[in-house]
Amino acid sequence: MGKLDPDDSRPPYRQIAEALRGDIESGKLAPGAQLPALPALSSEYEVSTGTVKSALAVLRDAGLIVTRQGKGSYVRTRQEPADDKPTVTELDELRRTVDGLADRVEELERRLAER
Repeated sequence: MGKLDPDDSRPPYRQIAEALRGDIESGKLAPGAQLPALPALSSEYEVSTGTVKSALAVLRDAGLIVTRQGKGSYVRTRQEPADDKPTVTELDELRRTVDGLADRVEELERRLAER
């Protein structure tokens, strides 16, 4: 965690979200750990609490943290992928499946045309 990069074109809340994401992914913020309170993060990054809330919303939407009303925000204990993008292996498997289905459809069309 730390200061914002004034040369970074991303908005401050995105920079904060990425910094916190890095801390979560590196294990600096372990599963179950409580994130610093809004005022502490606001002070650390020299931004408003609204900006910090926006950063936390990004992390919440990514499934990295949970927020408990009146308690704070915590790193999720059961880590899931940070996003829902398929892996290269999953894409390769899907591609092979689709190719196989396309071959079968082509064969069926050929047989129907012969009738």
